[in-house]
Amino acid sequence: MLYITRKHLRPGMILARDITLYNLSNFNTLLLTKGQILNNTYIKRIAYHNIEGAYVESEAFADINVEPYIDDKLTSDSLSQINDIYFEFRMSSGKITTNNIKKLSSIVDGLITELLDKDDLSYNVVDFKNYDTYTFQHCLNVAILSISTGISLKLSERQLHDLGMAGLLHDIGKMTIPVEILNKPGKLTDEEYEIMKTHPISAAELLKNYVSIDIIRAIEGHHEKLDGTGYPYGRKADNIHYYSKILAICDVYDALTSDRSYRKAAFPSEVIEYIMGCGDTHFDHEILSHFIKIIVAYPVGTFVKLSNDKLAVVVKNYTENIMRPIIRIINPDGTVGDDIDLLFDNDYMNITITDMGYDYENSGLSGVLKSVYEVSVGN
Repeated sequence: MLYITRKHLRPGMILARDITLYNLSNFNTLLLTKGQILNNTYIKRIAYHNIEGAYVESEAFADINVEPYIDDKLTSDSLSQINDIYFEFRMSSGKITTNNIKKLSSIVDGLITELLDKDDLSYNVVDFKNYDTYTFQHCLNVAILSISTGISLKLSERQLHDLGMAGLLHDIGKMTIPVEILNKPGKLTDEEYEIMKTHPISAAELLKNYVSIDIIRAIEGHHEKLDGTGYPYGRKADNIHYYSKILAICDVYDALTSDRSYRKAAFPSEVIEYIMGCGDTHFDHEILSHFIKIIVAYPVGTFVKLSNDKLAVVVKNYTENIMRPIIRIINPDGTVGDDIDLLFDNDYMNITITDMGYDYENSGLSGVLKSVYEVSVGN
C-alpha cells in the first residue's frame, strides 16, 4: 500500500484501509471502506472533511502493510466519552465529578491494555488526524503518546495509569479560558497570553479532590521547561515533575503536527528536528531519547525526497534511528527501483531524506500515481 495525500488522489485508486471520520455528531463515521474504488465524488468527500490523505493499493508496494496504532472502536469510544465529560463540565459551570474521573480511568485502562499488547510501538501520526474537533483528539493523542513513552521507559502500570490520566486531563483548565481567546485565529496579545498561561493552575484547582497528587503536578507543569522559561511557575530541571517532562514533549509534538486555525500542520520529521533542537534547554534528554523511539518520522508508505534529488517510498523504520529508514527508489519514469537501507548500507551513508516527496516536480511521482490508478481501472 501507498499513502497518497488528498491532492494526489485520483479516480480508480483502490482504498487499502477504511477511512473513519471522528466528529462531534457521531465520533465514528465510516466514510469509505477498504476495497472501495475512488471516484470524483469520494475524493471530494475526503477533501470536504479535511482528511489529509489515504492508503491505496499498489502492486509494486503490495508488501507494505500499515496497521492502525490504536483500534478504531477504542478510539471512537474514547473520543465520545471525552466529549461527554467535557460537555458535562461546561454545562455544570466547571465542576468535575467522581463519575467523570471513573470514565476517564476506564479509557486509560483500555489504552494501556492495547499498547502493552503491541509488539511494535511506532506511533504513526497519519492515524490520528481524521477528526474535526482538535481539543478532544489532542487530549487522547497526548495520553496515547505519554503512555507509549512510559512503556518505553519501563514505567509500572500504576505509573502508566497516572500518566494517561494526566494526558487526558492536561488541557481541562482551558475550559475556563474565554472562548474568544481560546479560539483566536491570530497571535494572542500579551494580556491574552497571560490569561492563557493560567490554564495549568486552573486544572490543578479543579482536580485537587479527585485525582492523585502526581496527576495534578504532572498537569500543572506540562508547560514548564528545563531552563526555567516555561510557565506557570518558571520551574527548572529537577523541580519539574517527571510526568510533566513526558507530557511536555508529547503535547508539543501533537500540537505542531496538527492543523490549527492559524497555521498548517508540520511534517513529523520537521517537528522531531525542532524538538531535538530544543533538547537541553526545554526537554529532558533521557525522556526525549525514549520518545524518539516510538515516533515515526517518515510513515511507511509515504513518499520522500532524497538529498541526491531522487524520490523514494518508505518501506521500514528503525527505532535505533528514525531518520534513516529503509526506502524503495522511484525512477524518473515512475518505475520502481531497489530497496536501500539508509541506516546500515555503507554505500548510502551520505544520502539523507530532505523532505516529504509529494510536491517534487519531475521525480517519477506522477508516473507512480498513474500506474496505481491505471492498474485499478484496468482491473
